[in-house]
Amino acid sequence: MRLRVHPKTRKSHRRDAGATLVSGCTVIILLIAGCLVGAVGCGPQGETGKTIRGPLCFPSDGSRPQVWVYGGLQAALPQYDATPLIDRFLYGPSDYGKTGLRNPQGMALAGGRLLVCDQGYQNVVAIDLPTGKSMLWCDADHQPRCPVDVAADQDGRVYVADTTSRLVYVYDLNGMFIEDLAPTREAGGHFRPCAVRVDRGILYVGDLANRRIERYSLAERRWLEPLTPPADRGRLIAPTGLALAPDGVLLIADAVGGTVLRVTPEGRWLQPIGRPGRGPGEMVRPKQICCTDTGLVFVSDAARQSVLVFDQEGHWITEIHERAGEWSGWTLPMGLLAVRPDQLATAKKGDQARKGPQPSSYVIVSDSLGPESLTLLGVVVQGP
Repeated sequence: MRLRVHPKTRKSHRRDAGATLVSGCTVIILLIAGCLVGAVGCGPQGETGKTIRGPLCFPSDGSRPQVWVYGGLQAALPQYDATPLIDRFLYGPSDYGKTGLRNPQGMALAGGRLLVCDQGYQNVVAIDLPTGKSMLWCDADHQPRCPVDVAADQDGRVYVADTTSRLVYVYDLNGMFIEDLAPTREAGGHFRPCAVRVDRGILYVGDLANRRIERYSLAERRWLEPLTPPADRGRLIAPTGLALAPDGVLLIADAVGGTVLRVTPEGRWLQPIGRPGRGPGEMVRPKQICCTDTGLVFVSDAARQSVLVFDQEGHWITEIHERAGEWSGWTLPMGLLAVRPDQLATAKKGDQARKGPQPSSYVIVSDSLGPESLTLLGVVVQGP
């Protein structure tokens, strides 16, 4: 269930029209009923929990690695808003309401918050993992128009790629605007950022307009020579996803080319991962990509409505998708984010999730059109 959002603006904008006080006991009953309906999906017994029956295991050809599907992340988080019903009726919603997701895209972790680009709100939704509280995060005077991806560096800066404004917005950890970046502002706006990652002082930006990877030195504050693959490694058409492997290799998901390109920090282009097609390990519309600490590569494929998993050498491991009678799968999987178990320490995995083995890492998948906005996956690499 998609929930209404209460933005951090004026109180009048935070209130739902259905919560306006009219008179009479009937109104009170309707208000309380509306509050109860709004709570569905936020707790572990919400409507979203019915889309999966127990943790599902997607193993490789061998016994390891395994990927477990636990279900909705939002149902595993602490309750968003514990405001008593009578207080909600008398005073309206609190400053932190239950923030649903309309059209989630790329994600990042920053300062204990899960940041989710949401095209439906034209904003970034911040979910505080220790408390489950959510809010619209970007500076109200400098909001993106079409946020598709987000990344954070170690200095507390957050970078949001906006394909419509043709800018990379830079914010602090509290969402306050710092500056915007674009390499070709004087060239008539021929720049469409669709993916961002930060590594070793370099901001990498997937550029749809120029079909290349732009690079910006954060220390020198200047744009560097962009990355384009040589002819023997294939063309780069739509770089919609970026990730960094543990060894520093940059992974580039090409949504049109149907592959994942790879380039080392020294600029050497490796053999691509995958190829176009619908067979095992093949891709149709790869959108975004992430890499776990152990080197496993996850690729969301919007056309296949699945997530494909490869090892660090590019060998196909498994494909995560719907299972008849057990899990409805994804409608349009987009964003991917690998996180360590300690970064989700406050999430309540529930009795279902605890039946599976302890994961070495987690992966969060955003579904831009499905009933479950965020899905939690567990990755088990070692044996019991």
